[in-house]
Amino acid sequence: MVSRWACGRCGFVAWTRERSAMAEVTGSHLLAHHSDALSKSDFRVSWNCPYCATAKTAYDTDEAVAEFKSHLHDHVVDRIEDGVHVADRIGWDGVVRVDAAATDDEADALRAHFHDAAGIAVAVTPTPERLVRALDERLDSWPRRTVIVSTGEYDFEATPDVDFEGVDIEIVELDPRLSPDEVGETVSRILDANHEPGERVSLEVSVFHQIVAAFDVERAVEFVRMLAARLADAGGVLQLYVDADADRNVATVLNLLDETIDLTVAVDDGRFVRRP
Repeated sequence: MVSRWACGRCGFVAWTRERSAMAEVTGSHLLAHHSDALSKSDFRVSWNCPYCATAKTAYDTDEAVAEFKSHLHDHVVDRIEDGVHVADRIGWDGVVRVDAAATDDEADALRAHFHDAAGIAVAVTPTPERLVRALDERLDSWPRRTVIVSTGEYDFEATPDVDFEGVDIEIVELDPRLSPDEVGETVSRILDANHEPGERVSLEVSVFHQIVAAFDVERAVEFVRMLAARLADAGGVLQLYVDADADRNVATVLNLLDETIDLTVAVDDGRFVRRP
């Protein structure tokens, strides 16, 4: 679980693993809102708090800025929530766009965050061995049931350093010639066979770029919408790992999915952020 702070002036939200790490986030963000409260004249730097009557003057700019950021943080420290999950923001029911390439190390932190809190995790990925290693390194404990769906080959013996004792995990190999409908049907059948009533589902789709590249825009949009509808029936969160800057068609599909996507999150220096 993580700590969360939401800005009261805009839609910015940040999640950090440690509560203490939130001070830099809140201070920097609030300073951006109140940069006019910081001024320099007569060789000195001054700041006037917009929330109270506190005012300070110093010669060292860095020191003055750091003190102002710390002061701003003190004004919102009681609004930091602990022991929360990113998916709480949408009630563990909806679609999350993750602005990170699926194979980025930074994306692994968010990937593990979702799967760690689920009873069943289903991951559609082109790189099953990399995913297994990433989850093994980052998960506090594996979900009750993990199903990895991939067109890539993977043998558990390829990762002898990973201890699978007590881990309920399965690899489902897909024919790369399958259509999006057939991929979606495979995921649906997996949920039918493995999901227990009341259990949280974490569904990761790390093949979004491949689907957009292989099929037309309309079919890619319909694929996501059907997956979202199927998951809404089971109760869980669908995560789409995307890099919109890497492909113009991906950006087009995301624009068409604007009303389907409930939350967009990025990974910034180890923190999870929702930007306004």
